[in-house]
Amino acid sequence: MVSARGVAAAALGIAASACSYSHTTQAVPPPPVAVPVTTTYVTTAPVATAYVVPAPAVSVYPPATTPPAGVQAFRDEYGFRYDGQGNRLDRYGNIISPYSTTP
Repeated sequence: MVSARGVAAAALGIAASACSYSHTTQAVPPPPVAVPVTTTYVTTAPVATAYVVPAPAVSVYPPATTPPAGVQAFRDEYGFRYDGQGNRLDRYGNIISPYSTTP
């Protein structure tokens, strides 16, 4: 069994160590307080920037005229004749159906 003297001595030791510990530490000084420095900034008033973009030059050309249907415009590499609308022509200038296979 633990005697009352042992308990009292243990309690006294804990109290003494706690007391001695608190006397050995030093209080941390508070951080220094920064004094705000007043700074004056002098600026000019903002100026509106105007961007000038010239209008695009518009060239007006008359629409290209295509030769009328049935009038030869060109020949391809095989000698077939075509009019300005892309129709194939026979030797007399008549339009050939695109579904025809005979020349």
